[in-house]
Amino acid sequence: MASWRHLGVFFAMFAALALLSGCSLPGTSSSSKTVVTVAYGSTYVFDTTPLANKWWNGIKTQFDKKYSNAEVKLVPIGGSYTDIVNKLSLLYRSSSTAPDVAQLPTAQIGEWASSGYLLPLNNLVTKSSWWSTFPKVVQSEGIFGGQIYAVDTGENDSMMYYNMTMFRKAGLPVPWHPKTWQDLLTASQKIKAKLPGVIPMWLNAGTSSGTNGILQGGGNLINGASNPTIYDSATKKWVVDSPGLREVLTFYHSIFSQGLGAPISDLFNPAAVTVPLSLFQKGQLAIAVGSNYYGGNWTKTICAPCWPQATQIMGAVPIPTINGQAPGSASTLGGWDLAIYKKTKDQTAAWNLLDLMENKDNQINAANWAGFVPPNLAYTKDPLFVNFAPPYNAVSAQVLPNSTITPSSADYSVWGQGFNEATGALAQKPSTTVDSAIGILKSYVTNQLGASKVETLH
Repeated sequence: MASWRHLGVFFAMFAALALLSGCSLPGTSSSSKTVVTVAYGSTYVFDTTPLANKWWNGIKTQFDKKYSNAEVKLVPIGGSYTDIVNKLSLLYRSSSTAPDVAQLPTAQIGEWASSGYLLPLNNLVTKSSWWSTFPKVVQSEGIFGGQIYAVDTGENDSMMYYNMTMFRKAGLPVPWHPKTWQDLLTASQKIKAKLPGVIPMWLNAGTSSGTNGILQGGGNLINGASNPTIYDSATKKWVVDSPGLREVLTFYHSIFSQGLGAPISDLFNPAAVTVPLSLFQKGQLAIAVGSNYYGGNWTKTICAPCWPQATQIMGAVPIPTINGQAPGSASTLGGWDLAIYKKTKDQTAAWNLLDLMENKDNQINAANWAGFVPPNLAYTKDPLFVNFAPPYNAVSAQVLPNSTITPSSADYSVWGQGFNEATGALAQKPSTTVDSAIGILKSYVTNQLGASKVETLH
């Protein structure tokens, strides 16, 4: 019988051979690989859950194959935009549950960065092949306090969608090229007069969609107003009254006091931002301030809801500025970014995963399957993107450079709630005055943040 000493020598030799050959000892784990966790929205971000599964499982397969010493663990988060934000906030509270990499909505980056959860990426992005291809406005959305905390993986911008068949019936020009907000009102008024029973214009209002409703609604008007400032970076104060805000709320007042807007039951629906997709398809809506993902949702590939006739019926154009002032169009800009946890155990592996997700094939697939605009300007011109949902993807790429990012601040949600309450009042009670709507915004934000954090611009 062999002595324990001899057995020890035997096992030591066996272990050494196992290490040299890349095999593992019997009874041990399959490997000592670094596990990189990645959290993401599994049912909300992509157009369909199967497409989300296809993209994320593809990322895992690519990474695991490319990096033999590491592997990806997927952490899907189901539910709505709010569910994703709340779940990520819970995961970040403990280093044992915080994901190494996370897909974050742009509006929340500042909040998590200021809480110390995210790793500054300044030194890493400069080594990448793709960072320099992002427009400055896209690069800046992940910057907070001078540090880069997140990089974009897909943008959402907005445009005007219009039913060309209805326009012809109402005696409106096709193609339509609105130059001012008055052009939008005039078209809506003609639709109401000529096509009773049709909703002339969709413009998000109320609190049901949170700040996402601003991104796909009133925020586009704010960016096209004569003074688009909502956060004064010089004074570090939130604007609760200004000529620009009054212009926007006056437009809301015109839409809803004249009966040109959508019913409250649709506007106050938790899924309000997607309601126009089905209203257009049912022939119940003429015009909408809508997001770039509409066209992709109508294609045969996505079918959510599939509407192959859309290209013959629906036109799309940039949203004009209030008086046609330069640059002539305006849009919000926000989407989903990738960030690395500050206390990740392997920054290199986490960065390698992030870098993989930014390559051309993955970015174009994400854009087409999730209704994004690729952050890389070269990819916006690629036939695989442009021809996926013509003519809508081409318009969304045209809009991108003139878009404005959402303020990256933890207090933005407070300002947004106040703005949404103001627009909700105008929609629900059309007799609400612009002064009253401004009062609602000012009162809410001041009560939440304090008088020292708000200001009026003249």
